[in-house]
Amino acid sequence: MTLSVLASGVKADVCEGVDKQQAQTLYTNNCSVCHSVEPAGAVMMGPNLHGVVNRDVASVAGFNYSQALKNAGGQWQAERLDQFIQQPQSAMPGTYMPFAGLADASQRKAIICYLSQHS
Repeated sequence: MTLSVLASGVKADVCEGVDKQQAQTLYTNNCSVCHSVEPAGAVMMGPNLHGVVNRDVASVAGFNYSQALKNAGGQWQAERLDQFIQQPQSAMPGTYMPFAGLADASQRKAIICYLSQHS
């Protein structure tokens, strides 16, 4: 029960003021070529992002993570996701993720909201 209350609280905070349709569009345009967000979605060029919010870093079975992510430890909390999406190579030097990053904080928030809805 506690977990569901915490999870719903995270979703509410992360999604406050976010247009859900825009969030889906931003995810589709920036993430979906490399990442699935479906519960049983395949590992693609990047790991499946279903359940990524508050998940352990580098924990999707069957994905070959960079040593940088393997050594990172911790969880993908909203703040950490925000830093990573903003500039992956700066947030975790050595990551394999080729995405240059997303400078707009409101767009990053929308993507994190979208991911939280699939967690």
